[in-house]
Amino acid sequence: MEQNKIKQPLYIVALVAAMLVAISFIKIEYTIEKINFTIKTVDVLMDIKEVEQSEPTSLYFKKGNVNYASIFSFIEERKDNLKESPVFQGKKSPITGNTNQLINFFGAVKLAKTKSVRVAHFGDSAIEGDLITSDMRETLQNKFGGNGVGWLGIVSQDVTFRMTTKHSFSQGNWETASLYTSNPKKLPLGISGEANVPKGNAWVQYETTPIRRYLKDFSVVKLYYSNAKPSNINYYFDNGGKQTIALKTGTGLQELILKPTTKAKKIKIEFPIADQAIFYGVTLENEPGVYVDNFPLRGNSGVDLQQLDVNMLKEFSKYLDYKLIILEFGLNIAGNRTDYSWYEREMVKVVNNFKTAFPKASIVLVSVHDRSMKKGSEFVTDPSILRLIESQKNIAKTTNIAFWSLFDAMGGENSMSTWVNANPPLAFKDYIHFNDQGAKKVAQLFTDALLDLNK
Repeated sequence: MEQNKIKQPLYIVALVAAMLVAISFIKIEYTIEKINFTIKTVDVLMDIKEVEQSEPTSLYFKKGNVNYASIFSFIEERKDNLKESPVFQGKKSPITGNTNQLINFFGAVKLAKTKSVRVAHFGDSAIEGDLITSDMRETLQNKFGGNGVGWLGIVSQDVTFRMTTKHSFSQGNWETASLYTSNPKKLPLGISGEANVPKGNAWVQYETTPIRRYLKDFSVVKLYYSNAKPSNINYYFDNGGKQTIALKTGTGLQELILKPTTKAKKIKIEFPIADQAIFYGVTLENEPGVYVDNFPLRGNSGVDLQQLDVNMLKEFSKYLDYKLIILEFGLNIAGNRTDYSWYEREMVKVVNNFKTAFPKASIVLVSVHDRSMKKGSEFVTDPSILRLIESQKNIAKTTNIAFWSLFDAMGGENSMSTWVNANPPLAFKDYIHFNDQGAKKVAQLFTDALLDLNK
């Protein structure tokens, strides 16, 4: 009788798997410089291992819907380690240029105990998910007062990884337009560069999270919209009873204020009628105090902010009277360019539009940060970054605003590699993007430079 060999393939597979696991424990890193090819150890168990802190939660949770319980558990387990890990990267870098115009902002925050003072932070994907902005907000609110996250959009790209607010909305029944995607119907865009029209039975919900102590509740919700038909919206605080309120008709920008009887942690707003208005966003506040609004434009160079109509910006300035506007762009225009004169001209127009719409606002242009490229076995500063920074300095000089070099604050040339290799890491191993800890460090460096001017 022929011997049954059905189990032999299983033995072979098990043997190969065991060999691969064993090899993964042997540390190998060898570079063939002539062809710029690196041989490295591959960890075959990496997909089932616990996520290390070096993979930032902001990008990790982009992969799917947020499980907030997991996030908070993840953070609590690592708090002690993060506190004990020294961070040496970064250095003091002053704000330069026309710093005299910052007197408008510093004059306003002196009254923040009795009035609301607003800051707008525009940027590319570096600030998406409330990164950098949230830490700026916390520092300024701790110093000058304030409690609340401020601006939140209606339909947003970062709902799956933003941890400072739980944001959800109905799927499939919102018509959206933005300056970073498309706007075929030429809807008037709001301050965030977005516009949203309900298709009927649409809703949006915002809920606070315990991730930040100063964002634990809110007492005022302000809804911004335009072009409203005679119609009502419904809203609920903390799963309470339904309340209904009429929208103000007209083409101009409107502000609708909703207040709970006591401080709330959640609000759901329903938009039952199709095309009843163009909605832009809400603010969650506990007046008075400082509010830093996060306006991320993924993949944008900042130039597209020209699409924001100056008259619409003036309408927003009646309600959101910004005393400080921070513009943080550059990474998405950097590349194999030798001439950034076009970028200079277009960004000068952007800055001048903001100056026209918000004449009482101080403006700071933040430079592009360091970005590395592989040269042999080392990571060095991409030469285009240095040329772009000179152009950004010219933009600030031409428009007579303030300028802060994030590049210098990181440590200057070739500094990105030190951020990547820090303990804990402050940037991804793509040598381009900051992680959560790096974003926190950037916020600290900027707010230190800002507050140094007020001493």
